[in-house]
Amino acid sequence: MSGLDLIQFIAWYATHSGSSLTTVRLVKFVYLADLYFAISHQGRTLTGYPWAFIYYGPYCSEVMGDIDSAVAAGMIRRESMEGKFGKDYQLFSCRGSKVEAIGDLLPIEVVSPLKKAIKKYGDDTQALLDHVYFETEPMEEVRKGDLLDFSKARAVIRTKIIPIPKPSKKQVESGKACIAGLVAKLKKSEERLREDAQISSQFEDDIFHDALKAMDGEDLETGLHGTARIE
Repeated sequence: MSGLDLIQFIAWYATHSGSSLTTVRLVKFVYLADLYFAISHQGRTLTGYPWAFIYYGPYCSEVMGDIDSAVAAGMIRRESMEGKFGKDYQLFSCRGSKVEAIGDLLPIEVVSPLKKAIKKYGDDTQALLDHVYFETEPMEEVRKGDLLDFSKARAVIRTKIIPIPKPSKKQVESGKACIAGLVAKLKKSEERLREDAQISSQFEDDIFHDALKAMDGEDLETGLHGTARIE
C-alpha cells in the first residue's frame, strides 16, 4: 500500500470517528501504522519512510510530501484554522464511502490497532506524543537526528484474565451444608475427647502416676543371668 492511500484512510477514519486531525496527529498515526506492520514483518515498515527523531518525535520529509500530494490530488482536504494565540494550524478530513474499502487492503495487524489509536488519541495530541515518545520501541535510546530502528518493535503481551463463574444457588446451599456437617463433626469429636478425659481422670491415682514415671525412666539393665522361680 502506498503512503498516499494510508494517509487518505487515516484522514477518512478520523473524520468518520469525529476526531480533529491536525498535522502532528496525522504524521504520528502514519508512524504508528508503520510500527504495527513492523511488529509482524521483522522490522519492515508499511510505507518504507525513513523515519528519524526530529520534530515532536518520529518525522520525515517523505510523509509531509505525501500529505501535500494527497491534498493536491483531492484525496484529503486541508483547512487552515486560527489558533488561540494567533498561530494558524491545519486540519485534515476526508469524506466518501469508497475510502472505507482502503481499510480492507490494510493488514489486519495494522488496521485494528490503528483504528484503536485514532479513537484513543484522535483529539489528544499530548497523550499521543507521550505514547509515541515513551511507549514505542523505535524511540528508545535515540537522539535527535537518529534514524529509527523498527526491528526493535515488539508485540504487546497481554495477560488474559480468566473470569471465575458465580456459583449457582444450589451450589451455594450444597457448600453451606458441607460446612455445617464438618462443624457438627468437629463439635462431636471435641465432646468425645472431653468425655474420654473425664473417664481417664478417675484412674489417675498415685499408682498410675508412679507407673508413668517408671515408664519414662531409664531403660532396665539387660544381660542378667540366673533362674527365676514363680510360686
